Amino acid sequence: MRHLFFFILLSNFWNFNAQKQYPFSGELTYKIERVDVNDSSKSMQLIFAKDSLLKVVNFTSEKGKQELIKHLRLNKSYLLLETPLQNFAIKTNEHLVKDTAVNYTFKKQRGHKKIAGMRANMLKVKLKSVQNELTFLYLKKVPAKYANIYSDFPGLPVLFYVSTPDGLFRYTLQAFKKVNPPLELFMIPKDYKKVTFEEFADEFSKLYESKE
Repeated sequence: MRHLFFFILLSNFWNFNAQKQYPFSGELTYKIERVDVNDSSKSMQLIFAKDSLLKVVNFTSEKGKQELIKHLRLNKSYLLLETPLQNFAIKTNEHLVKDTAVNYTFKKQRGHKKIAGMRANMLKVKLKSVQNELTFLYLKKVPAKYANIYSDFPGLPVLFYVSTPDGLFRYTLQAFKKVNPPLELFMIPKDYKKVTFEEFADEFSKLYESKE
């Protein structure tokens, strides 16, 4: 009985440590592809992480560059927008978005796949707006929050799908780097004006009306 007790205790210890996740600092690079129709446009996403800080940079051939900075612990975020007349840091309502089973459900699936040179676990995911189940991949030792989506997943999504009014998009991890980005990367630049979305709409209109 004593041997059985120590065996169970040791098993629980290894299971706990195998599933433990740690804060992440580094860079993630994703390729973005539209999969519901043929689309030749190219898109990429870069995510810089420093513990509880995120900077998400999207590059598209149609819209150019879009940047978001976010404090994960405080749940505050700003969209950085450059215009010819004034640069803005627009406070977003991301904290109001409910990333829960209201929009999707998931279950773990046996099996592994290599992605960006790393072993990833599999999930079966049912998006509310998509008819069929989809296979996602994740890294179980990195918290999901660093992908800025699917925050209740058991690990960082490294192959996943996002359904939007513009279509269904697949995100595939291309590079994973553990580095320590400079703190300045996550700060609002001095030449950007902090505004709410309502203030931005009002000021943007006034700026361009004065130029006409």
